[in-house]
Amino acid sequence: MDGKFETQYPYLSDYLFLNLLNTTKRQRSKRMDFLVDGGGVEEWLKLMQQLNLLDSQQINKLMEQPIDASQLQAFRIQWREHLSQLEIPEYPLDSLAQHIKQAPLYFDSELTPIPSKGGTAGLLSLVSFEMLRGIKEGLFEKVKKCDSAPCYSFFVDVSGKRKWCSMEVCGNREKAKKQYLKTKDSQAQQQQ
Repeated sequence: MDGKFETQYPYLSDYLFLNLLNTTKRQRSKRMDFLVDGGGVEEWLKLMQQLNLLDSQQINKLMEQPIDASQLQAFRIQWREHLSQLEIPEYPLDSLAQHIKQAPLYFDSELTPIPSKGGTAGLLSLVSFEMLRGIKEGLFEKVKKCDSAPCYSFFVDVSGKRKWCSMEVCGNREKAKKQYLKTKDSQAQQQQ
């Protein structure tokens, strides 16, 4: 997917949990939170359905009860802080297991996880399940924060060499900034 979907979100991935973590961005030196601004949680869920990260059965179950954006924000803050650490000693697996315990999952005939409850508990259960699966598969060792200072996005670095969430946006911005500074420095040296 690699962030090429037309949207106001800074970066979209193939992972539901990363897309939840990336529901914030800096816009004109202000932080924008898509869980409360820009359509809120319902719009984000619709986008996740368009990206085939949630299906209609999951969405319908989630919409049976209200989803509290403040609880999603707290979850997002906890995991963004944890993933921003340079050294990750241990993953807080208990907190993920607790979310799944609050809304146990069952699986349909295609092995799609469906939360037993809707609302906030159901969504956090789905996201936690995906995160636990990602930890088990070694995915979290490849999660990085974008090197571009104004960007808040996390992404999966499969190659081990990637710096930016998106070359089209952040990579080009950083390369242009580097070239500008190089040209400016060169001009200053010529004037001396």
